Amino acid sequence: MVINVDDRESDPPSDKELSQIKSFLRENGVGSRSLVVWPETSLTTATKMATDFEERAGKSPVSIPARVSGPPIESWQDTAVATLKLVNGLDSLEELGVDPRTYDPCTEKTLGDFLDRIGNDFVALLAKLLAETRKPLRVIIGMASESGKAGVLGELTGSSRYGFLDADKLLGATPNSVIGKWWSTRRGLLVQTIVRLDARIVHLSPSLTVPVVRRFGPEAASSVLEKLGINSRPPSDITNYFERADFGRLLLGTDSATAEIRGNPAHDARAAFELLAEDYGFGSGNDKKLNQALGDYLTQGKPDLGEVFIEKKLPYMPLIPDIAIDTEELVTGVELHWRSGDFLTTANRSEIAQYTLRKLKAYAIESGWASD
Repeated sequence: MVINVDDRESDPPSDKELSQIKSFLRENGVGSRSLVVWPETSLTTATKMATDFEERAGKSPVSIPARVSGPPIESWQDTAVATLKLVNGLDSLEELGVDPRTYDPCTEKTLGDFLDRIGNDFVALLAKLLAETRKPLRVIIGMASESGKAGVLGELTGSSRYGFLDADKLLGATPNSVIGKWWSTRRGLLVQTIVRLDARIVHLSPSLTVPVVRRFGPEAASSVLEKLGINSRPPSDITNYFERADFGRLLLGTDSATAEIRGNPAHDARAAFELLAEDYGFGSGNDKKLNQALGDYLTQGKPDLGEVFIEKKLPYMPLIPDIAIDTEELVTGVELHWRSGDFLTTANRSEIAQYTLRKLKAYAIESGWASD
């Protein structure tokens, strides 16, 4: 039985560990039928390990340290061809533009380095091919709450384009969270992800969400608003709210560098949203029904925006945005977060940043830009 001691290169065994290995190998049963292998990349360290062990256990029946050599260099190209075919299930790889036989194995020290070089080129080629056949994708994160203004969202975004996320500000808002630490080791990738997705974050005020829910929402939510005397408004009225809202301006392509300067939403809209949060709630899947309501409005009230998908898998990647809007030019993924109270305050900055970073991570992984 071969026992491999992994992940201890450049960390040789202590005196106690050497004695324990000696005792194990002398035991009747499994120990006496085992071969312990301790990989080491430094010949000097390996030689010292072997000497120290033989001083305790006596001459080894196997010559140590054992020198390991890989397959002959003239076989590396064939090995690379076979590996690419086996892993990817593809023949005629050279017709794709990556032919291992055109790579000089003498330029690399090991077979692993040789395979890595070809593998990196192959992955880059596949990414290029996918990018050429995939529509551009952008992401809008919408924060729906009682808040009438963007509030703390301005502390997570840049100043050049309204709502455009800032990598440094996001990481600075939640440096010790799990998702913050994950991205902190990939800061460059975070910047690239934000740029590639033109990732924005905006607020959806009660002035827009309340009339949408009243007319298009589930009966339970609409009834809550009806009790407060909120009348169902025609789609044309809702469209007026939509076209003035930051969320609407982004979808319509009329956004500017700053948020819309308007007063707080009417008192009845804030009170209605508060009641909706209390009596209907956003947990237990209720938020998905509210996503459906907004998607139904976009389908019926703004059909010129494009084809609307609600909680459905995108045809271009294994992602299921809350709402996706598909046009000939690009796909817009909309991720909605429904929260009670005046949520967009400094006290919730870290929570908002974490939610945003988790969404960006999902898009980066599913786009093939990162691995978990």
